[in-house]
Amino acid sequence: MARDRIYLDHAALAPLSPAARDAMLPLLAENLGNPASPHLEGRAAKDVLEEARGRTAKALGARPREVIFTSGATEAAAIALHGAAHAGMAVGRTRIVVAAIEHAAVLDTAKALGAMGMEVVIAPVGRDGVVEPHAFLELVDPATTAVAALMLANHETGAIQPAAEVAGILREQGVPFLCDAALAAGRLPVGRPDLDADLTLLSGVNVGGPAGSGALLVRRGTRILPFLHGGMQEERLRPGTENVAACAGFAAALEDALEATPTRAALYEAHVATFLEGMQDADAWSTVSGDAARAPGVVTLELRDIEGEAAMINMDLEGIAIATGSTCALGSTDPSPGLLAMGMSRKRASSTVRLSVGQDTTRDHMTRAASTLCRIVSRLRALARR
Repeated sequence: MARDRIYLDHAALAPLSPAARDAMLPLLAENLGNPASPHLEGRAAKDVLEEARGRTAKALGARPREVIFTSGATEAAAIALHGAAHAGMAVGRTRIVVAAIEHAAVLDTAKALGAMGMEVVIAPVGRDGVVEPHAFLELVDPATTAVAALMLANHETGAIQPAAEVAGILREQGVPFLCDAALAAGRLPVGRPDLDADLTLLSGVNVGGPAGSGALLVRRGTRILPFLHGGMQEERLRPGTENVAACAGFAAALEDALEATPTRAALYEAHVATFLEGMQDADAWSTVSGDAARAPGVVTLELRDIEGEAAMINMDLEGIAIATGSTCALGSTDPSPGLLAMGMSRKRASSTVRLSVGQDTTRDHMTRAASTLCRIVSRLRALARR
């Protein structure tokens, strides 16, 4: 990354943290074996892996055997949803309840299970991007629901969801609850007892860990069946040789992020406030989530009558990396399904941009980002009027 650029897309990928780098570099230089092998090199790798598991568990207030290392939150979602769905089907539970604003990793997996015969129920979301807990819970039939999913903080708007409230009620009903905490980690409390989900998704790229790392936290006693087969690794839920260095980097990054959450959250919110204050010089914009509580350091704006992608490209040319509310990164310019679920028209949904800060963000970065975006908005509106 060029030194003079400003990176404001930490919600997509946070740069590798010093803690993760320090944990990984010595391991990359060693001749570690396969953790499943009984020889000296294998035992050494196993020791490193279990130390990483213990650190991850301690940071989350969990037990080591509840931590399943994965390649990220997407794989964790597939393992959790398929596993809970098939465990539920075995006892006559065939319903899956998911919120309309879930990440595609959850929504698309649920839809795939629907094609296999599960009943998939989509819970609506308000115009502020927040799911109303009672409306969500009304869709859950304890007798037939195999799993219910509600994220902690939305990856596009940052809107905080009532996950803790839902988790407590579903536990009383005996319904497995899955919570995507990928974006929230390092910005909000995600460990126990703050977030008491049965299945919790975590991603390395959101906390400064290496890409291709993450974890699924499975509460002891939660029954899920293996989705993948071929080995005994990770409690048989994620077979295959573990990336030991990546697991160590993830554990170090997560531990560092969770420990610093209160301090960083306050700083991140101050940065967003600085940015929004600077945006007062621009006309016709609003925060997508309105007055709803957001994950610290994440804000999505609607730039009325301007294509979000055009604003993003122009910001990039000015040396500032931001994101859009569309899925253009996946080869599609369609508006985000999550934003459409909030009641936005396709035109409005396509006019959004997201900024997300991290450890390397400064107040000056936010001041410059605001002034640059204001200038770009004025220029694009002037071109549109010609």
